[in-house]
Amino acid sequence: MASLQDEFNNIRHFQLRSLDELAQGAQHLSPPLMQGLIAAGELTVFRADPNVDTSPFMYLLARSLATNSDIGPFATDGAVDVTLLVSSGHAKEDAAFINILQQHDRDWAAADTQKRLAVYHRHHEKDHAAYLDTAEGRDALRESLLSRPRTKVVILDDIAKWLSPSSARRDDEIRLETVIHDLAQRGIALVVFDRATKAGDRFCEQYLAHASNLIRLTRDDCAPVEIGGGFNICRKTLGLHDKLPATIQWWWAVIDGEFKTGWEWRDPASELSAKEIAIAEREILVRQYAAAGLKQKDIAKALGIKQWTVSRDLAKPSRGLTATRQGKHSVATELLDIGDGLH
Repeated sequence: MASLQDEFNNIRHFQLRSLDELAQGAQHLSPPLMQGLIAAGELTVFRADPNVDTSPFMYLLARSLATNSDIGPFATDGAVDVTLLVSSGHAKEDAAFINILQQHDRDWAAADTQKRLAVYHRHHEKDHAAYLDTAEGRDALRESLLSRPRTKVVILDDIAKWLSPSSARRDDEIRLETVIHDLAQRGIALVVFDRATKAGDRFCEQYLAHASNLIRLTRDDCAPVEIGGGFNICRKTLGLHDKLPATIQWWWAVIDGEFKTGWEWRDPASELSAKEIAIAEREILVRQYAAAGLKQKDIAKALGIKQWTVSRDLAKPSRGLTATRQGKHSVATELLDIGDGLH
């Protein structure tokens, strides 16, 4: 009968590892640009449900990377140069939103933001579409990066709008692969937003190397819809040492012309939390209408509520959206004012 030592000698070639070693092996080798979300020189895809508005988060993400400011529990690892490519045809709306962020740009980070963040808006520049899976688009991006040699992040607002609509894609796909490879060779992270499109399906299948680099943005019924929005950020953890939540609820709101953002770890299906958010949001709107000089009956009509509800809300002390909700899975809640803006 073989001894325990003999049995152990027979399995040594399996290279047994401790749990700590296994956890370390599961982590990316690339250093994080934003812990738990974006790694240096890698491709990250944010896939959003069709009814989720990603623009505020995208602008905030670009600004946070350029100014070394965290988004909730996701910490940055120093300010980096960022190039944001925007394809949408809503230049005026985007400019209005950026202006809200700029209003609070009063400290040293203001000049730093202008230096580190470059925003290219296709509609604003009135350029014809330059798709990244064509030689023309590839060369245009290369020229842009040559003019900003310290760029560490490129963000695309919607992958489907940066891919050519041509049905013959064989050569174009090779060019797109060249673009992604070129960015990785330069140590530049590519961050792509996708609205769960078929083009996004093909893109992820072909180019996404790590499942943990796919972040889902799903609908959050608790998010303030009248004065902002929000969604659930769902990610894969990176091993035992990854202490960040797999899912957090992120939201934003514009209150009295001021941009605010909050996050929380809790049960996404909590009806109590959704009701409390809706009540707090209604109270904010009531106070804003009252400050604008509207009568109580007109406020009630505008919001579809009773006049006595308006009167009751105005009698309450202002609480904004900062009320802490103690749900079963509630770990933390936070309200952050944006102290510097986006250019």
